Amino acid sequence: MLTNLELFKMRAQAANNDRQHNRMVLDKKRSMHRALLYSYQAAWIKKDVEDSEWVRALINPDKVKFDYDEKIVSVDWEHGFKPGDTFEWGRGTGSHWIILKTEDTELAYFRANIRRC
Repeated sequence: MLTNLELFKMRAQAANNDRQHNRMVLDKKRSMHRALLYSYQAAWIKKDVEDSEWVRALINPDKVKFDYDEKIVSVDWEHGFKPGDTFEWGRGTGSHWIILKTEDTELAYFRANIRRC
């Protein structure tokens, strides 16, 4: 007799849930790459460390208050951004931002709240 866990595993394999999940993550990553090419929110950013390169990212509005300006950044995982990092937004603008909190449920790319320094 099969246990409930074994039955659940058999159903999950039959439904190909893992493949579907991976496909959804890849589709979301592909959509972000398209937005990097064509979106008005696409921007160039560069970490505030020596020898860093300019990379493409999406910066979307979040909150604008009298005391602070917060936005949401989306960038490929391969660029190694993490909470606490600071970066310059736009070439030569002098606008610097700090990464506050990541969206841990986002698997396709790095997504986090940022605040103007």
